[in-house]
Parts: sequence; C-alpha cells; structure tokens
Amino acid sequence: MCFDSAVLARIKRSGAVFLSLLASGLSLSAATNATKISPDKFAPVSADHELASIWNDPDFAKRMIGSYGFASDVEPRMQPEEQLIYRQKVVPALTNSDPKKVISILQGLIKPNASAVFDFTLGNVYFQNENLTNAVKHFEVALAKYPDYRRAQKSLAFALVRDGKYDAAIKPLTRTIALGGGDSKVFGLLGFAYMSQQRFASAAAAYQQALVFEPENVDLKLGAVKCAISTANYDYALALLEELIRLHPERDNLWALQANIYIQKEQPAKAAITLETLRRLGKATPQNLYLLGDLYMAQEAPDLALMAYLEGLDKDGGQNLAKALRPAQILVSRGAWEEARQLFARLRSAGTLESADELKLLKLEAKVAMSTGAGEEAIKVFERIIERNPLDGEALLLAGDYYAKNDQREKAEFRYDTAAKLQGFEADAFVKHAQLLVQKQKYVQAAELLHKAQKARPRDNVQRYLEKVEQMARSGRS
Repeated sequence: MCFDSAVLARIKRSGAVFLSLLASGLSLSAATNATKISPDKFAPVSADHELASIWNDPDFAKRMIGSYGFASDVEPRMQPEEQLIYRQKVVPALTNSDPKKVISILQGLIKPNASAVFDFTLGNVYFQNENLTNAVKHFEVALAKYPDYRRAQKSLAFALVRDGKYDAAIKPLTRTIALGGGDSKVFGLLGFAYMSQQRFASAAAAYQQALVFEPENVDLKLGAVKCAISTANYDYALALLEELIRLHPERDNLWALQANIYIQKEQPAKAAITLETLRRLGKATPQNLYLLGDLYMAQEAPDLALMAYLEGLDKDGGQNLAKALRPAQILVSRGAWEEARQLFARLRSAGTLESADELKLLKLEAKVAMSTGAGEEAIKVFERIIERNPLDGEALLLAGDYYAKNDQREKAEFRYDTAAKLQGFEADAFVKHAQLLVQKQKYVQAAELLHKAQKARPRDNVQRYLEKVEQMARSGRS
C-alpha cells in the first residue's frame, strides 16, 4: 500500500504533540477549608484529576485514616504516661470527628522532648482537612525527632504530592520504600513524581514495581505506558495497551493512544485500523475522525478520507468549525478537488466562521476553482480577499499567478511586487516575478530578482534556475 511521506510526516508531528501532552502531569493543589474529619475520605481530589482513581479510592482513604495507628517496628517510642494520654485524650478526640478539638488537644501535648507521635498525629489531622502547609510542617518536625519514622515519611511524601510539590516528594517516597513501606500507591506516586520531573527511566522502574502489587491496576499501567512513550519504547507501550484494551475495550482513550503510537512507529495502516475500530464502537471524537481522514489521505484514499472528515464535522456539531479547515487544506493540497468541494459545502452549512477563517475558506475555494478551469471565478474571490486584507501575501501570489497565466503581465507584476514587500512571501514573489521576466527574455533583471530570492530563502532548485538564467544572460540574449 502506498503512503504519502509528506502527509505522514505532518500526521506524525501532530501525534508527537498528543503523546507529549499526554505524558505531562497535573497539579494536585487543593483548598484548605475543610470543616470536619470524614471517616471515609482523606483530602480528596477532583474527579477529573489524573490521580483521582488513586487518591479517592476508598481503600486508599482507609489506609490513610488507619495511619493514626501504630507500627511498632518503625515507630518512635512513647513514654508510659504519653501512651496513657494518647489513649485517654487523643483517641476519643479523633473518633469525635471535630478537627478543632483534636488540634487543640495535640497542640497542648507537643513539646521539644515529647514523642514524635504527637507531631505526626497533628500533621495527619491537618492533612486530612487539607491544611497542607501545616501538615508538612508537623511531619517534618516528627521526622526531625525520629528520622526513621516510616509513617511520617510516607505521609510527608503524600502531602507534598497532594500539594503539587512533586520534586520535593521524591525523597520521602524513596525513604519510605527504604524503610519497608513500599506498596502500589507509594511506588505509583513515585512514578508520577518522576514523570513530572521528566525522569522517565526512573518513573518506568517505579511503575513496574507498583504493578507487582497491583498487576491489574489500569492507572498504573497507563503510567507505565506514558513512560514507555516518553523513552520511545513503543513496543512495550503497545504491549501494555493491548492488555488494557483487551480488558477495557470501552475506554476510547486507550484506542486513541494506541493509534498515535502506531503513527510514531510509522505504521499508518495499523493506526487507521485502530481508529476505524474506535469509530465503529461509536466512541471516536471529532479529532479522532480528522486524524483517521489524514491517515486515509496518506494512503491516497481521498474518498475514505472525506467520509471521516465529514463525520468528524457532523460529530463536532458546528462547535469548532475552524478545526475542519485543516482537513480542507489537506484535500486541496493533494488535488482532491471534488472531495474538497463537498467538505466546503458541509462547512458552510454547519455554521458561520470567524472573519479570518472565512477568508481562509474563500481562499481554498478559489484555489479549487482556479485548478479546475474556473479562473474567472477564482480571481474575483482573490481580489475580494485582497480588498479585505491588502497584506494577504498568499492571495497576492495566487492573484499574480492567475494574471500571469492569462497574459496580464502588468497586473501580475504588480501583485508580485506587493507580495515581495511582505515578510515570509519575498522569496516566492521574487521567483514568480523573475519567471515573468524570463518569458520576456529579460535575463539580467530576472537574475537580480533570483539573487534576492536566494538571499531571503536559499533553495537548491532556485539556485539551479538562477545559474541557467545567468548563463542565458551571459550568452547575450538579454
């Protein structure tokens, strides 16, 4: 099957942007105005957050709330009188779910020589009520008293992650693991923290350890997939995705991610098959459908591309008409005139474009008209565009092309001269004007313009043309 390399390169660039965006982390910063201790929540995050499935998991919350207890092998000791006070005052206050009362009691118990358990417990109360600054402060005090306090290391790490301070969380997370506290959540958050710092190899190792504890956890596998993508380990990423898709075929983001990885591996046919599957499941987004259309264009199948583009436009419901201009540009650039006309018609019936986008569509329509023998119609459109925007370099060049083709050289030269004064259009304008001069055998003047074109934007083909023109000028035919 034949693929167009230029279209594939464009698709691959857009896919790389998608993947890099996907691999980036999100902030976990939260408010600090909770009013009571909840028995089933622990500083929850919003439902749309990337870590919501971990942080808002009831089991995770139970473990965090359970951290008010003790683990004797990695705990600071409490004096008998401290144990008595803890049982008689702190525990009843904790079960009373009144954070102000708990805080007041614990603040009265915290002293330089008192057990670090009191500092840690106060930190946990602040943490559960989303007062992250004070939570971190008291966890750090507890660790200053007892550096190997595993629960304090873990809670400090989690509080820093919860506050979006991922870099700072790495040290207490690794210390927690060294103290024997590694589990799926600790390793998973460590992977997330490493990812946020673009330490992808370290993140991959952390996610792999997390999967040892929870091999079926979708979010941990997705974390591992993102690491593999970031290190261009696409085969491993695809292997993980195949497992996930087999278990969760209803998750459209998995299919879209798989398609983009195939694009990065320069396997557009497989990417198209993946997106077609997503399409037939009824879960393809407009962006998925536009990408599918691009892949069909790369396979030189404009009829299939048009179907995908039109479906994407319909599914969008006229909300983002400007995005459909890019597929229209691809159809025009590939000479798919009839398909382009159909997309133009659907675009116009879908809604009203912004002024700048309307000009882009007019220009595309005029290009098709000029390429299909309707030059008189096209030049009217180009002149309308120039009237509305005299600095539209592309319209000036296209108008010049029409006039040059129809032996209206003065008008053509005028349009080329105007375009040559616009940044980004100088080189093409000089070349086109030079070609007119060559037709009139004005080789010396043409060579001067070609030199200007090369100065503006050097190109091998223009250099070869310049050398031929100079040769004709030297032969005395100027």
